[in-house]
Amino acid sequence: MNFKYFGLIVLPVTLLGIAGIVTMIMTGAYSWLWLTLIFWILLSGLGIATGFHRIYSHNCYNLKPWLDNVILTCGTLACQSSSLTWVATHIGYHHPYADTDKDPHTPKKGKWYAFIGWIFHVNAKTVNHKYAVKLLRKPNHVFFHKHYFKLVWIFIILLAIISWKALLFGYCIASLISLLQDFSVNVFGHWPALGYRNFETDDISSNFIPLGYFGWGQGWHNNHHQYPANFDFGYHWWEYDPCRIFIPLLRLGSIK
Repeated sequence: MNFKYFGLIVLPVTLLGIAGIVTMIMTGAYSWLWLTLIFWILLSGLGIATGFHRIYSHNCYNLKPWLDNVILTCGTLACQSSSLTWVATHIGYHHPYADTDKDPHTPKKGKWYAFIGWIFHVNAKTVNHKYAVKLLRKPNHVFFHKHYFKLVWIFIILLAIISWKALLFGYCIASLISLLQDFSVNVFGHWPALGYRNFETDDISSNFIPLGYFGWGQGWHNNHHQYPANFDFGYHWWEYDPCRIFIPLLRLGSIK
């Protein structure tokens, strides 16, 4: 049971994020929303959707060390586990066994299970990290994996010392949104009744429009399961993938 990840990361970040939202509303501190947006872009957009998912899991780009470290840091601070565990779970268990008993977070096991229950059964000890073999060869990813909990909490403490408002209104709200958003993809990205399918894949993956536009393209899930190596998850012209905004940065920081 992965109570360590839940107790040390998910629960505290959720409570701090809720506290940030409540405090912002009660004090009218809406001027801090710009920082929430910046953290959301860095953590959810660049770190998870672009980095952990498209680049580290599906090898869409081969990054230069400086950009690799930036994206690795953003993804780690998004509180969705280390890059090694995230990628190994996604590549080793979700894609090859999508919507079967071996899929760690299919809604076929229950919607609530797909949303959050699965994290109590999938962790660094139960996941075979050989599926993230490319990352295992990178010392920076191994270091961030070994010291994952320490690194997240060192950042939280330092940010709290610098500015508790930046912590609550910026980082914690953005982290909570990121968690809820990506946990929701596990549910709505495999719920055809609420979405639609462009391709007859072997699973029940489907495109869920709200998470397509506002979830960094992750909602174009059926498209992704059909063409997992594509950086752009959109298929039709109107299926816009917001991760496109990072392409200039990736071209600048990629090895040709």
